[in-house]
Amino acid sequence: MVDNVWIPFYRALALFYENLVDGEGQISNVIYESKPYSYKPPKADKHYRAVIGVHDVNEYKEHLEHVISEFYAAHREANKGMKGYDPTKIPRLPMYLPRINEDENIFKMQIHENKAHSSSNYKKDEMIPVISILRGTFKSKKPFDLGDGSMNEKSAKSVLEDTSKALEKEGYRVEIEDDIQNPYVIASIDAARLCEVYECDSIQRRFFTGRQIRANFFSRVDGKLQRSKLESVGVLLVDRDIEVVHSHERTTRTDAIYTAEHPDEIVLDAIPPLLRSGRLYKKYKAI
Repeated sequence: MVDNVWIPFYRALALFYENLVDGEGQISNVIYESKPYSYKPPKADKHYRAVIGVHDVNEYKEHLEHVISEFYAAHREANKGMKGYDPTKIPRLPMYLPRINEDENIFKMQIHENKAHSSSNYKKDEMIPVISILRGTFKSKKPFDLGDGSMNEKSAKSVLEDTSKALEKEGYRVEIEDDIQNPYVIASIDAARLCEVYECDSIQRRFFTGRQIRANFFSRVDGKLQRSKLESVGVLLVDRDIEVVHSHERTTRTDAIYTAEHPDEIVLDAIPPLLRSGRLYKKYKAI
């Protein structure tokens, strides 16, 4: 649940986007977008990344300054009681907040989109998160679709209970974390049993954290071509022609340890694919 102090900021951001969407809730004159904008006022789509062409960027400056002011106000209110908080220090604006292109020398962008992952190693005395379910889905009594075409009438909570029993039957210790502060209900199992079954020294867990979208900006200054370092892409408003090209998709090395179906990957059949949180790999002590 969003802290009440942030509500004015999110409302202001949603209103800003209302000036950009058409009657069908789509943003017109898009030069590049990571996905279609999710128009659900008064909420704003924080996962949207785009380059949007407008007639005149100056028409949006005042409104955008208001959105930024609301962000600073909410940030101060949310952090004023925190130890070490310095109200005079200006916080970095979030990536999803639209910005205006002020550099008239930029004529091209090269977009690089890659999947971002995080990886952690778990030793034998630790518990490994292996299942995650959205809290709203977990609390719902509606049938939980396992995505395998089966006619399942059980709720997500019942499916998790069945899965936990199946894991316990295989000798795993199961702990379920149902923390109201966490948007997900998490189930973990002991690494010791995994290492015993798969004859390894520790377990590496790798999980998807989102898409990483970055870009190089090309400009001409005094007749010379310049390329910027890679920068994260947010939402950029432009009122001049900018060419957007995509880099070649990066291929995955076939000898990389974290490819799917690698010989060292552990797949727990007791866990339905839709519930699995990340991928597990066997790790051995260096010789």
